[in-house]
Amino acid sequence: MNVEIVSISAKLLMGDILDTNTAYISRSLREINARITCKVFVGNDLDMITDAFRVALRRSDVVLAIGGLGDGPHNYTRLAAAQATGRALLPQAPGIEGAQIVGGAETRSQGFLLEAEQGTLICLPAWRRDMGYLLETEALPYLRKQISADTQLGWVTLRTVGIMESSLKQKLNDIAQDARHRVTYDSFAGQTNVQLWIQADSKDQIEHQLAEMKQVVLARLGDHVYGEGKDRLEEVVLNSLVGGGRKLVVAECYTEQTLARMLNRISVPDGDLHLLPITTWSELHKVVRLDELTPEDDLTRWCRAAAERLMVQTETDLGLLVYKNVTRGGVQLVVTLASRMGVSVTQRSFGGHPENINQWAATLGLSHLRRWLLAHQ
Repeated sequence: MNVEIVSISAKLLMGDILDTNTAYISRSLREINARITCKVFVGNDLDMITDAFRVALRRSDVVLAIGGLGDGPHNYTRLAAAQATGRALLPQAPGIEGAQIVGGAETRSQGFLLEAEQGTLICLPAWRRDMGYLLETEALPYLRKQISADTQLGWVTLRTVGIMESSLKQKLNDIAQDARHRVTYDSFAGQTNVQLWIQADSKDQIEHQLAEMKQVVLARLGDHVYGEGKDRLEEVVLNSLVGGGRKLVVAECYTEQTLARMLNRISVPDGDLHLLPITTWSELHKVVRLDELTPEDDLTRWCRAAAERLMVQTETDLGLLVYKNVTRGGVQLVVTLASRMGVSVTQRSFGGHPENINQWAATLGLSHLRRWLLAHQ
């Protein structure tokens, strides 16, 4: 199967941001034995995107397009896909006649898949977290079914948090000694997916060997593995929280409400989750009625006091505060969790201003909360 990748972004075209999506997609396609014919970058221009789709569909069996799926005035992917395939636009999702939605409530943004006479278009959002999730759970399984081969190929994805990719490789470096077994890794903002790959002559052999490899990995990694397949960290954590009968209040400072947006998509009983609409220390200061925070103050101590007051004022069992502090030396993330048994803190520093720092902050907050819940089951 020939696949062409079309990345839609003016910032990528101009070199303003680093393209990590295409490298990840290329590795994933290679792992399922798909042949990449071309990689194309195009800006936010309707005619150029339409032409890129038409040319790509002539050169390949599947076009995998990334970006241009938002609600802004320059998000032309759906319109370009309709024009390139001769399909009608529809007012309801996914927006094109004959297309099917890719993604659901578990993602911030959705994509679509369109099987047309010219070929297949799979369009995914540009945000790395949702793009990777939809690629793993929707696009790659679809492509695998289209690829015919004498040898069967199967895989399972185990999702980990709280352990670096380098440590994972050290722990798992000997489990793929068979030439037809592979272990691959994909890391993003504090989480790493471990994919176990098996080639065999039958589906029964694949299932049996995958189960054996999976048990070895689980035994070595322990509770660093929080789920597999379509599991997402925020869903696993909230399910554990609600299952334990606990209530949580969450506040964030300078993270653009990244964690709140993730949690807000998950349905929980009324009153179990309080997401405070604050974004700065001054807004938090007014809520918890602490002394004003100055550069000379101990930030960790101030956050500990704020988390405790949040828990008491909202009458919840846990108070989680995620604080991003940008200094001349870099970025400091402070995660503070208050409970009736005391306060725990996780801190992490980053030199410079790394990409996806807000997503890192959300992951660190969820990981800290998950550790507490595991310890107090």
